[in-house]
Amino acid sequence: MKLALGTVQFGLNYGVSNKLGQPSIAKAHAILDIAKDAGITTLDTALGYGESHQVLASYPSINDRFNIVTKLPPLQKEQFSNQDADNYIALIEQCFSDFKTQKLNAILFHQASDIEKQGVAPVLACLKQRQLENQLASKGVSLYSGAEVDSFTQLSEINLVQIPYNAFDTYFKDTGALSLLSKNNTQVHARSCFLQGLLLMPINELASYFKPWKQNLESFHQLAQHLGVSALTLSLAYALKEDEIDKIVVGVNSESELEQILEAYQSSIKISHDVLKEMTVNDPKLTNPANWQL
Repeated sequence: MKLALGTVQFGLNYGVSNKLGQPSIAKAHAILDIAKDAGITTLDTALGYGESHQVLASYPSINDRFNIVTKLPPLQKEQFSNQDADNYIALIEQCFSDFKTQKLNAILFHQASDIEKQGVAPVLACLKQRQLENQLASKGVSLYSGAEVDSFTQLSEINLVQIPYNAFDTYFKDTGALSLLSKNNTQVHARSCFLQGLLLMPINELASYFKPWKQNLESFHQLAQHLGVSALTLSLAYALKEDEIDKIVVGVNSESELEQILEAYQSSIKISHDVLKEMTVNDPKLTNPANWQL
């Protein structure tokens, strides 16, 4: 099972297509039940995802049933001061205490530049010590399109990365970064395979901001129609066809959404990679949701 469950929705209202809002704790638990029964073993969260840590920690035996990947908040400075490093070490401790555990799957820097900043050494040393004590399987970074992976001086310190990857955003494949990470034995978790839900939205519901790329979106939906599959299935197929991608992180707001994704996942496995047309859009105004003006 390559699917991993993203949980930003458990702590925040998130996503351009989200009309349901943040699920209740009971609904979040019901979603986790379905994920567990389906064979999903990895949960993605972050300290910056509102109440996500707390909601997950309230699920019975969460640490026995899932591998937790969480992220440190970005440092909004050019370098780590001694106090900043101490604060981040405290945040690492908080990750463990939030889940009342001595073992987590991974802790990532939420922005890749932080792992390169002057003064970060004590934070990396803390993470490495946790690894040596078998309390942390992996440490790494969350990457964004435009990151030059081959320039990382700390690449040897990275065991896991998160990247955006979808039919429109294939930056990490096109630049050779996926191959480089594979050679480095770095796990790759792909997020944004639905482009925050944009790829799943009916064309007639698009905000005016997306009109410049209407033809791209129409081509995507036309291919889905031609193949006789849903946009959901086609979105997953584009991420699944990359062997270097170990997990595909998907977020949901309800049990029914997760059930639909699980069904689409089974369908997407059957799609031949040969029929997946090139659809890359080299425009960060579309592929990076941080640039969207809605």
